[in-house]
Amino acid sequence: MDASALEPYVTWGTNPEMAGPINASFPEIKDHNDQLAYEYMDLHPGQYASDIKIEYVFIGSCTNGRLSDLQEAAKILSNKKIKKGVTGVVVPGSRPVRQAAEKIGLDQVFIQAGFEWREPGCSMCLGMNPDKVPEFVHCASTSNRNFAGRQGKNARTHLCSPAMAAAAAINGKFVDIRQMAGGIN
Repeated sequence: MDASALEPYVTWGTNPEMAGPINASFPEIKDHNDQLAYEYMDLHPGQYASDIKIEYVFIGSCTNGRLSDLQEAAKILSNKKIKKGVTGVVVPGSRPVRQAAEKIGLDQVFIQAGFEWREPGCSMCLGMNPDKVPEFVHCASTSNRNFAGRQGKNARTHLCSPAMAAAAAINGKFVDIRQMAGGIN
């Protein structure tokens, strides 16, 4: 299988199955669940992921907080800054991952780009403690679930890869990382 031809995916709805390629428009409504998801996310069929204004970015979780995930995101963020008005949070998947990332300087890449470098834990993955996405704000998230309210009351979570999340932080919207200078291959 030639994975180089696969487009990055982004979710448009309120479960991981409601996703599509970055360059494809969102699908037509096929059932009541789609209707509810579009209403909750304040999106509609025919829009593109690049139409979504991203104000929060969460990189981490037990799903996408491995050292290789952080390296992928850091490659995109190296010598760049997140867009003004975007809040970025990085939560390594474990203490050993955090220590390994700090040993090779990834923490500094994220901090210099404008992200908060946090301790391992659930954090914004499930809207724990004060780590919540504000109401009605769209978040590019590397967590594994995006149901209504997952990252905070009325928060709008879009699942994507660490590289896609990093690129969204820089651009304030989703972009195809394959077309960015310094993107991944």
